[in-house]
Amino acid sequence: MIKFIAKSEQLQKLVTSLQLTKKFYVSSLIVGEDHIGKRTLASYIMPEAPVVNGEDLQSVLDALSRHEEVIICNFTQISNFSLLNFDNKRVIATARYQPKDPVVDELFGYIYHLDPLRMRPEDTKALAQIFLQKACKTLSIDKEIELNAEHFDLSNNSKSLEKSIYKRILFSDIGEEDIEQILYGFFIKSLEGDHDYKKFLPLFERPLLQAGLQKYRSQLKLAGILGINRNTLRKKVNEYGL
Repeated sequence: MIKFIAKSEQLQKLVTSLQLTKKFYVSSLIVGEDHIGKRTLASYIMPEAPVVNGEDLQSVLDALSRHEEVIICNFTQISNFSLLNFDNKRVIATARYQPKDPVVDELFGYIYHLDPLRMRPEDTKALAQIFLQKACKTLSIDKEIELNAEHFDLSNNSKSLEKSIYKRILFSDIGEEDIEQILYGFFIKSLEGDHDYKKFLPLFERPLLQAGLQKYRSQLKLAGILGINRNTLRKKVNEYGL
């Protein structure tokens, strides 16, 4: 059974609509950015249907000739829409955009536009929890990890979200020795001998000052904690735009 999350109102309505049309020989096209759940949704609605890629037209035609239900990914990559016949078929296709071709309008009874994750916070939060559980199991982490939506990277939807959660978990369990090894590997690749000490100093100072300001909420107190002059601290804060 395919695990699928539908917490947002938009996605719940889309699931309901696709389930209703599944009872008839009606085909649907789901349009939206990459990694927003289009293919997973299609497989949730038609779990037994073969999944074919529009980049391979012959595989699409073969699937349509052999199966009553078919899922077509990358639909816009099909080279000739006029060769497709969806009669007496249930097809769910996915695409990044809606093709401007009258043949496409005839093929599909419904065309849906699914928002990216950044516009669906309910789905993002639920998906993040699944990624968190998966990451903790993979990395053998058994301590409680709190997720903050500010740390989510949604630039590439679920793909970047999962990566950002793995990073968050790794960073939460990192120690001084790990940091030294990471910096060592970075410097081995990056040192070029052109005033590099000054060039890489912000790697240490910026996060130190940023964390200190957030923790103590006072430049005066932070200056005392770090053992530096308050004016020096203020200059550094301004320099790094903190």
